Amino acid sequence: MNLYKLSLSLLLVCSFAACKKELAIEPEQSLSDQVVFTTRAGAQAAVFGIYSTAQVLEVFGGLPLIIGDYQADNVQFVGSFPTLQEINQYTTLSTNVSIAPIWQDHYRVILRANSVIDRVPGITESGFTDAQKKGMVAEAKFMRALTYFQLVNLFAQPYNCSMGSNLGVPLVLKEFKAGEIDFPARSTVNEVHLQIKKDLEEALTDLPVTYPAAADTRGRATKGAARGLLSRLHLYRGEWTAAAARANEVITATPTYVLAANYAFYDANSAEDVFTIQMTTTDNSRTGAGGLASYHRPAAQGGRGDAPFSTDLVNAYLQEPGDRRLGISDSAVASDGPRRRFTLKYFDARTNADNTPVIRVTEMYLNRAEALAELNGINQISIDLMNLLRTRAGLTSWTMATFTTKQAFVDAILNERRKELAFEGHRRMDLLRKGKPLRSSGPTAALSVPCTGQKVILPIPQREIDINPSLKGQQNPGY
Repeated sequence: MNLYKLSLSLLLVCSFAACKKELAIEPEQSLSDQVVFTTRAGAQAAVFGIYSTAQVLEVFGGLPLIIGDYQADNVQFVGSFPTLQEINQYTTLSTNVSIAPIWQDHYRVILRANSVIDRVPGITESGFTDAQKKGMVAEAKFMRALTYFQLVNLFAQPYNCSMGSNLGVPLVLKEFKAGEIDFPARSTVNEVHLQIKKDLEEALTDLPVTYPAAADTRGRATKGAARGLLSRLHLYRGEWTAAAARANEVITATPTYVLAANYAFYDANSAEDVFTIQMTTTDNSRTGAGGLASYHRPAAQGGRGDAPFSTDLVNAYLQEPGDRRLGISDSAVASDGPRRRFTLKYFDARTNADNTPVIRVTEMYLNRAEALAELNGINQISIDLMNLLRTRAGLTSWTMATFTTKQAFVDAILNERRKELAFEGHRRMDLLRKGKPLRSSGPTAALSVPCTGQKVILPIPQREIDINPSLKGQQNPGY
């Protein structure tokens, strides 16, 4: 089933960006009021339109995940895109044309979510129940929260740099209305995080545990997805008790979520998946630059071969012989000529139909283990959680005697997190939130220090500053 396809049939007729051009009538938002938000079917199409917009390369179609690994130490980026090499080398300019659409497309998702949140409760169609309306609003709130979380992680220093008092991104919480002009300033990281938490906690009440279709349970907002994202939010803020508790709510939600027995679950919509962005051969992230597999697969398989393993990541797997996670890779010719190692997590570079992993149950084991280690030091619960992952990876089990200090234990969990979640976009933020440089060696290592490393975060696109007077003087340092 093409999960998000219903949205396209309606949005092609009355896209918020295309209605005026196609139908030559009143402003775009007018049409959405009159047609989209008058029936249950129209409202459902608008909800699916949020997910569909999130599929694009610059949101959850791949590029932010790729940046999350190559701006850190998991990927040796060898691609020829100058604007992506700028990000890789920490020489980014505010006029970078790869960054501008990241900002714009995230806000496209947010604005579509805002329209659903604002408009759906007022639909009066007979048979469209309050419970159904609340469910749609809850899905929109989850997607708004998820999108804001990724956006603030890309464009703002993490919470731990100044306890969240530093500038984040503008909060836009109302739908766009024709004729109204608003110029929002940047909210603080704390304010953005508070809104994310509010959206997720409100959504929890009305989201379902599962949907009738398996692809919907994995590709639409659920209670498990909201709890998983809350766990990640609390983890990034160092709120260990809440992070551990929210993670455990997902871990114990069997049989909906179950740790996979092996590594055959990628793109399978399995119980390992808490939330994924669904892709098909006809409805995906594909643009001129492709999707995740386009970067992570070689030219011989339809990709670009731009994002192979870094030597540092290979060495991390080789620290212990027989790590099965290294087996989710192969050797191929990279875009710069030599043979390098590439991940097999994404394999369809020709049609870009690989789902984008956003939240997996494995992450919940890692979140809970780390949070409890930060709270209690070396502890048996964290040991047991990590041993489930290590056994799956073919490695020896840890015991309470394996570590002598709390810091060594926390660092070991972070290392396991790196190897489990490689190429899923976590590495950059995992290092930044722990106060660790993104790279430990090489000519760019000195530029990769958290908080003081100015270009470990992206610049506010210059175009946004030029057209929004409230952003004047709010550019990130170093740009």
